[in-house]
Amino acid sequence: MGLLKRKTEDEFNLETDDLLIIFDNDKKTSDIKHVTDITDDSVICMGYYKVPLADCEITVGEMGRNFFYRAPSRSIHETERLAQLEMNTVFSQITAYQPPALPTSLDWTKGILFALIFIAFIIIAVVAT
Repeated sequence: MGLLKRKTEDEFNLETDDLLIIFDNDKKTSDIKHVTDITDDSVICMGYYKVPLADCEITVGEMGRNFFYRAPSRSIHETERLAQLEMNTVFSQITAYQPPALPTSLDWTKGILFALIFIAFIIIAVVAT
């Protein structure tokens, strides 16, 4: 019994036990998500919401802090869009990585200069004889 409980706890190992509770004033619905990060100005539920910290009511519960965000539907849709945009930006930066290009051993400028020096030596050898 103890092994099964431990496995489910490890599966949901988050940095914080904080919750973000989104309350939609227009539709009278709510959504509860675990907080993945808190910055100076926002509360982030990765991939779901990114809401301004100043707009949240903060309470302390048994398991951690609870961030209440009461807003109209339009504001909630904007926070969802912002979170998705931020997540897509991070994914595109990760997948767009290209290793730095190694310099080639001989580029055109060096090749032309070597050819000019070689021709100059031939001309000097012909004129000197």
